[in-house]
Amino acid sequence: MDWFEVDKKGLAKLLERKGKAWVLYELLQNAWDENTTRVHVTLERIPGARTARLVVRDDNPTGFSDLSHAWRLYAESGKKADAAKRGRYNLGEKLVLSLCDEAEISTTTGTVRFDATGRHVSRVRIDRGSVFTGLLRITNTEIVDCARAVRELIPPPGIETFYNGDELPRRAPIASFEATLATVLADEEGYLRRTERKTVIEVYEPFEGEVPSLYELGVPVVETGDRWHLNVQQKVPLNPDRDNVPPGYLARLRALVVAHMADKLQADDANSSWVRDAIQKHGDLVPDAAISRMADLRFGEKRVAFDPSDPEANNRAVEQGYTLVYGSQLSKAEWEAMRRSGAVRPAGQVTPTSKPFSEDGDPLRTVSEADWTDDIRAVVEYARRVLPLLVGGPVHVTIASDVTWPFAGAYGSRRLTLNLGRLGHKWFSGPLEAINDLLLHEAAHEFASNHLSAEYHDALSRLGAKLTSIALRQPELFELRRTVEA
Repeated sequence: MDWFEVDKKGLAKLLERKGKAWVLYELLQNAWDENTTRVHVTLERIPGARTARLVVRDDNPTGFSDLSHAWRLYAESGKKADAAKRGRYNLGEKLVLSLCDEAEISTTTGTVRFDATGRHVSRVRIDRGSVFTGLLRITNTEIVDCARAVRELIPPPGIETFYNGDELPRRAPIASFEATLATVLADEEGYLRRTERKTVIEVYEPFEGEVPSLYELGVPVVETGDRWHLNVQQKVPLNPDRDNVPPGYLARLRALVVAHMADKLQADDANSSWVRDAIQKHGDLVPDAAISRMADLRFGEKRVAFDPSDPEANNRAVEQGYTLVYGSQLSKAEWEAMRRSGAVRPAGQVTPTSKPFSEDGDPLRTVSEADWTDDIRAVVEYARRVLPLLVGGPVHVTIASDVTWPFAGAYGSRRLTLNLGRLGHKWFSGPLEAINDLLLHEAAHEFASNHLSAEYHDALSRLGAKLTSIALRQPELFELRRTVEA
């Protein structure tokens, strides 16, 4: 005795939520997976009845190789091991049958009829191909939906596909490219396994009224709302309802589209959630040129990152017609992609202000050592003790007093400048925590100049840890001797 029974009515009720268009998709993709050159589909209301007659006829020379697959759920299928075939579970026709009041499948190996009394197999055969005929309970609205949905298909090359006598329109991709994507294939024992495989992705312009969607081998899977239809030429990792894919798969596919189609994207695309999602999750797949193109579209060709270390450079950038890009306008992952590609550089690098240390800079007004207060001298001596342990060599310390110079301090070539004009005497007499804060900030420039770079961030973390270790081992170095003995 069989272990399981299937309640046909219960199954039909579960499937009703999916509408009826999927019925056509199931039967058509079965025909497309075979050695077929022509498929005819008709769906016509039976006058005075709640049902419509659905007929799907193909010309595959061999037809059904095993007629029992028409009613046996999950029978072994050769399609499982072929990434270029849509079938996986040998389930589609059975789901379709659950929605039919009556049905018949005629093929080269026999005929099977399903009606209220059960299943009836006969030896009546046809010369070639297969014919599915079913009486389907369907509303007029669902018939209209089916007509629309079937025209959204992308028929495979070499297969003429007709719906109610009209051939489905041929579509030509605007682009195609190769990439490695996840798929599912059967192993030697017939178990489906997730794997990765190189395939072709075709890009299509949607017809008027269509929502851009992800396709599997010409069959729509899920509406994405992106810029184009994407037709993956192998099995895609589907959910059990065959109407969605994992978010990570879609994000990877989107990143590949951005990488290969960047020159065709527009400003609306660059600001759209799908492009930003692609860069945030798989920015490593998008080349520098494509990242720069997205920056062009979002911020214009003249753009700089707001530079907190050089306020005047930000002002100069605006004066010269640059768009300032602030930190909040991009996610962390987007900033990483922009920096990696050089697509958005800090204002201090693009429109730098004249620095006192540059050849064309005005010299700083400095305070001679003889005029240092006890607090200033104590901080300088502290910096001379601690900084060499952090940067690996002696550091020269200068005290400036220039309120027109917009920095509290500066560091370069083992030279530290502390600006009394900005810091004020209160800072020099203040707590060690604030002093260490500035010294660490400046010492990190020994290893990286750009405050926004990962290298600078890493240097800060490293130096902070190092300073902590030094304090634990040599606490006497951290005493600020602010009173000079007589």
